[in-house]
Amino acid sequence: MLAYLPKNFSSAQVPSSIEVEVFDGDVDQQPSSLDRVEIYVPTYMGSNAVYEIIREMPNLRYIQLLTAGVDKVTPLVRDGITLCNARGVHDLGTAEHTLGLILSSMRGIVETARAGGEGWRTRRIRPTLLNSEVTIVGAGSIGREIGRLIEALGGKVSFVSRSGSGGTTAFGDADRLFRSADVIVAVVPLTIETKSLFDASFFSKVKVGALFVNVARGEVVDQGAMVDALRIGRFNAALDVVTPEPLPSDSELWTMPNVIITPHVGGATKSFFYKGIALIEENFSRFARGEELLNVIKGDY
Repeated sequence: MLAYLPKNFSSAQVPSSIEVEVFDGDVDQQPSSLDRVEIYVPTYMGSNAVYEIIREMPNLRYIQLLTAGVDKVTPLVRDGITLCNARGVHDLGTAEHTLGLILSSMRGIVETARAGGEGWRTRRIRPTLLNSEVTIVGAGSIGREIGRLIEALGGKVSFVSRSGSGGTTAFGDADRLFRSADVIVAVVPLTIETKSLFDASFFSKVKVGALFVNVARGEVVDQGAMVDALRIGRFNAALDVVTPEPLPSDSELWTMPNVIITPHVGGATKSFFYKGIALIEENFSRFARGEELLNVIKGDY
């Protein structure tokens, strides 16, 4: 059977029964016959072309994503294809990045950097995570890792989820948390239910001076409503994801003093490659043996 694997992960040790062809960062170099591809690993941070090529693989049986999110791929999955995400691969990297965004905003690090030679004028007593109320919307493995790091610095963490199970609060019942939180972190998957979940109604509940952090997907936020609230200085935002991506250079978000933006790099760390290779090796071996794969996406993600 033929597997199509991005070159950054070509060092993975796979069973001898699996033939591997390596492609570049996107899909400029295609295997000799897409008809033979049964296993496909789209490259990380590639263009939409790395997903659209799935339509040209009639015998595809297994897709191994290197992302936790599956929203770009689910519309392309047909009967007979098993889809697996990279749950667990990005936990620590995204959690570290989230913590960096929070601290950069709370401690005024970006404000001072922007001030250049006038940086000393930004000196003042700043907020801290110690005893801060932090509400994390999304209680999956990434959300839990973010919570662990925040608690290590003395933050008081509450989790919100769609169902409200597992010691979490249901989103529809979380108004009290949203009104009192010093920091709100969005780390939910993008689904039909979560598209524009953070809308004008939500932003009207956010405490004045609070920090809203999005490390999920840009589309889970009604960006227009968020910009309106940010424009009047109601709260601060630290965003690793926006819509569209890349964010146009003339977007108002770039110049807002209460906004920090990074270019969707929360999971882009060296640890991702080590963990990604380990996941590929384990799941390829399971697939060759006919065993159940890890991180299979079933039903409503």
